[in-house]
Amino acid sequence: MKAIIVDDEPLARNELNYLLNQIRQFEKIDEAANVSETLELLLYDDYDVIFLDINLMDESGLDLANKIKKMKHAPFIIFATAHDTFAVKAFELDAIDYILKPFEQQRIAQAVHKVELAIGQSNELHNDIYVTSSMRMRDRQEEKNSKVLPIEVDERIHIINLDDIIAISVNNGITTINSTVGAFETTEPLNHYEKKIETQNFMRIHRATLINKLHIQTIEHWFNYTYQLTMTNQLKFQVSRSYMKPFKQMMGLN
Repeated sequence: MKAIIVDDEPLARNELNYLLNQIRQFEKIDEAANVSETLELLLYDDYDVIFLDINLMDESGLDLANKIKKMKHAPFIIFATAHDTFAVKAFELDAIDYILKPFEQQRIAQAVHKVELAIGQSNELHNDIYVTSSMRMRDRQEEKNSKVLPIEVDERIHIINLDDIIAISVNNGITTINSTVGAFETTEPLNHYEKKIETQNFMRIHRATLINKLHIQTIEHWFNYTYQLTMTNQLKFQVSRSYMKPFKQMMGLN
């Protein structure tokens, strides 16, 4: 941990510094005699805890604590003072502990232990938030990826929203993706695109045709007890007999 001892009395700083070093939990212990020195230290490094006296010459440790409390990564505050009359005010400023002079080794150790526990809880919460946030970002990215279809045509990749795709059909070895933003021809097989757009809005109506039910404009009875579909771009597709049953189920026509 990293700590700052803030006290206008050099002897008090020395004593507390000695007691903290006996605990051996600190990689760095800096000292400050007033508010400006403390704020300067905080400007250049991150500290875990500040041992703060309340009376600092003509300045107030309470005012300094209020400034520290507003920092983005505020260190924990332990008031270390000779006065017990400010305890209530100190805890209103979210102080983690309040220790009185003359300092006792055991009491100092208890205060440091509180800081260690608080840091552990803070890190655990941060990790939970990070994991949750990462999972949400991943889920959003997967959701985003699942709502678009990349189509490569003439060394250019077009990104088409799935909802804009009207139908995908194959004729003479050429796969045509009809969409609201145009038609794209590729040599990829129909299965290739069917696997990429596995959503409830798409279905096969023919071994060579995949349609988006959101773009069906009309359904007409056709030859041999089949249907002919007119899509929103006025293209027409026939539902083959082998796909009639699942098509009716999907459209609620049973």
